[in-house]
Amino acid sequence: MRSLVADLTPPAALHAAQKIWRRAHGLGWHNFEGSWPTLADVPVTATAADDDPWAQTIGKAWRESFNFCAVATPTIDHTGRLILPLLVSQYSSPLTVLDFGGGPGIGLANILKYCRGLNLSRLSYVLIERAAMCRAVRNEIEAHSGTAIEEIPETLRHPLIVHAGASLHYVSDYKMTLTRLMQLKPESLIISNTPFTECPTYACKGFNAPHRTLAHWVFNRQELISEMEAHGFRLKFSVDHDLPLTYKNAPGPWALATMVFIPARPNQP
Repeated sequence: MRSLVADLTPPAALHAAQKIWRRAHGLGWHNFEGSWPTLADVPVTATAADDDPWAQTIGKAWRESFNFCAVATPTIDHTGRLILPLLVSQYSSPLTVLDFGGGPGIGLANILKYCRGLNLSRLSYVLIERAAMCRAVRNEIEAHSGTAIEEIPETLRHPLIVHAGASLHYVSDYKMTLTRLMQLKPESLIISNTPFTECPTYACKGFNAPHRTLAHWVFNRQELISEMEAHGFRLKFSVDHDLPLTYKNAPGPWALATMVFIPARPNQP
């Protein structure tokens, strides 16, 4: 029912309703606020990397029901969760998917949900997450022929799709992370459900109740595209998931978007 309401409600009206709901529950008016030069400058709730309560919450959700996607949907529409399954469905041969910062394995869940009849024996799924999250979901990931590890590997079997879903903007040195992901030379690199603006890149505060506040980047759209182009990747597809909105004390509006990059080979359409 919640998903149906979100689908039928205009984005601006849904944004206002979300603020009212948060206020009624004592969470304040704003999901996001502020503008800082780096993630380290944002005043946030500290959480030890090895004791992450969000990992326990989402891990429990996985164990209770594999259909946890509705719980962790950061967009108003569902376009972002469809991109990875769509690309996976184009391959009939063995395929590797690297899900960077994929939480409890949201990329895998979406693949299984939307790629009906998928032969799991041809899919190698690799989740990159923090230690607490890996511990919380490793058994379930392995039960679906995947692996959960904490570091980006140096090599992976090809063909390879790299998916950074709602994760890259939480990384302090995101340029270095992008470099390491692109060094794997994937056939496609997806940056999904990520905040983009036409303003200069800045850091903001997000309220992730009930556990903590978090710092994340809001990327200048063209700057990130140029960063990818400098590493030999070009933009193939892009979609915004909602209307650009301006949050409290922010320099301008931003919206969640998904971008698909591919290697910039000569004469490639």
